[in-house]
This record gives sequence, structure tokens and C-alpha cells, in this order.
Amino acid sequence: MRPWLLLVVAALAACDSVPPAPVVVYVPSELEEDLRKRFAESDFAVTMVAGASADISAEVIAKQDSPRADVLITSNAIDIWRAADEGALRPITGNSLSNVPSELKDPDGSWAALGFRQVLIGVAPGADIGSVADLKGLGTTEIAGRLCLTSFDLAANQALVGLLIDELGVKTTERLVRNWVRNLATTPFADETALHAALERGECEIGIISSVPDGSSINVIVPQPGYLLIDGIGISRHAENADAAQALVTWLLSGYQPDELGGLSASNAGIAGWRDEDARLLAERAGYR
Repeated sequence: MRPWLLLVVAALAACDSVPPAPVVVYVPSELEEDLRKRFAESDFAVTMVAGASADISAEVIAKQDSPRADVLITSNAIDIWRAADEGALRPITGNSLSNVPSELKDPDGSWAALGFRQVLIGVAPGADIGSVADLKGLGTTEIAGRLCLTSFDLAANQALVGLLIDELGVKTTERLVRNWVRNLATTPFADETALHAALERGECEIGIISSVPDGSSINVIVPQPGYLLIDGIGISRHAENADAAQALVTWLLSGYQPDELGGLSASNAGIAGWRDEDARLLAERAGYR
């Protein structure tokens, strides 16, 4: 089950009435189970349409969504950013975004993070990784042959490289990613579950992850500076039930507390979308697949 690091949502006490028509919500398949449980806790009528995050975003952007989406939820920043950039989202209004940290929302109010998780360094049980404490350390020679990654095809890795480009610049980031590739113990894994298993077995001593399974013996380093990966939410520009969509989004975002990030410094999550093409080209040059 996907870990949610925020938004333990209170009961729907602030809404005086419940919209009679269902809100059509397009959701990534990997979030469907969690979201179904959350919607069941509310009085909203919701029709969910599930699919790959990139696919459902593309359908909404191209107005090929049927039934027409009222709300779009994505499993990454890139897809929600692209929907906003292509004009497929309308502004989220009212006080919905008031407590959402600036790093976790569109400056123009088109989207916000429904949930976030931090990039972590996972360490195999008993592994001695010396002084490594951040992502740059994964490129040092002492990690040669000990590092494992997941595929760059995963949106989380595309987002991370985009955030690194924004902070460090293209040349420095490319040098770092090349060093990661040089240090690999094996080819990148297709998903994080496989990487978790490899760390547990000691097949890999260290890796970049975004979660730790319940009961895992993987040790965790929280690198500084921190990099945030998000699930995004926005209201479709062509929503047929726009008022209900706004009410639902307001409810889903109501769990934010002021200063939610607790001083964690990070670039705006949307940078991942803006830098996506740069990240793809860099990964290709660096041999990160």
C-alpha cells in the first residue's frame, strides 16, 4: 500500500450539503485502493476512472476522457504539471490552498500535492557505507559496485533528476548521474518493490527509494537537502460538475497544517514537469535507463 505522509482527513463537517451528482475522478491505478477508502469516509458520490497516470492525464488534456473528468489525480508532479501547462485545469478557488506549502502547489493555483513523500537513501541491513549521507555521496568511488537504482522510466526518477538539474545545473547533475551509473551493482530495477527486495537480500548495499515497506529491515538515510515527490490533484477545465469537484478537492486538501514541511527546504514540485525534457535528455546521455 502506498504510504501517505499527510492528509489524515477529518470527517466532512465543513460542508453543509452534498452534491447530488457523482464527481468523476480520474485516478492512477496504484492509488485507486487508497482513494476508494478515503472517498468511502465522505458523503460525496464519486465515480472513479483508473489508469496509468500518464495515460489518464493525456486523455484529460486531449479532451478524450469519457466520462468527462471533473477531478484529475496523478501519481507524480510531471503529469499534473503538464495538464496545467496544456490548459487542461481550472484554478482551485476559495481557501483550498491556503495551508498548502508553496513548494507543494502551483503558483497559479491550478494544482496541489494530494500527498508527498521524500526521496530517501535505503541501506541494506549490516552494510557499511562509510560517510555517505546524501545523493552526491552515491557517486563517490567508495560506493562503486554497491549502488542500485530503479529505472529512469519511473516518473519518480524523472522528477528527481529534474529537481537536481534545477538546483545543481545540467553539467553538475549529469556528472552526478554518470557517477551513479558507474557505481551500479546491477541494471536498474523495474520498480521499487524489486529494489526493496534486493536491499533486504544484500544484493544491493545502498539505493535511492521513496518508501520503506512495513516490517522492513532496510535502514534509511534522509538526505539533505531534501527532495519531494508528490501525487497531484487538479480540477478539469471541462468539468461537468465543477462546483462538486471544487468541494471534493477542498475536502481532500483540508488535512494540511501550517508549516507542514517542518522547515524542509525544497524546490517547487512543479519544477519536475518544467525540467522533464532536460531530465530525459540528460539520462540518455548518462546511460541511465
